[in-house]
Amino acid sequence: MKTLLLSALALAATVVAPGISLAATYAYVNTTGDVQTIDAATPNQAITTAPNIAVHSGVILINNLSDPVVGDHVGGV
Repeated sequence: MKTLLLSALALAATVVAPGISLAATYAYVNTTGDVQTIDAATPNQAITTAPNIAVHSGVILINNLSDPVVGDHVGGV
């Protein structure tokens, strides 16, 4: 019984760990024109899960969070 429990926990850790370790930070523009960030495993996931993403916005990968994104607001969104 103990071996079965440990095996189940090891399997769960194997399934969950890649999703966590592969997350990256992406920047996007929301519907009010503000630049926001979101963590996601892929650019497509970032686009589909970004709250209030503007119709014509895409995402850009941010390698270092201390580096500023060019601008903090976009007009004409």
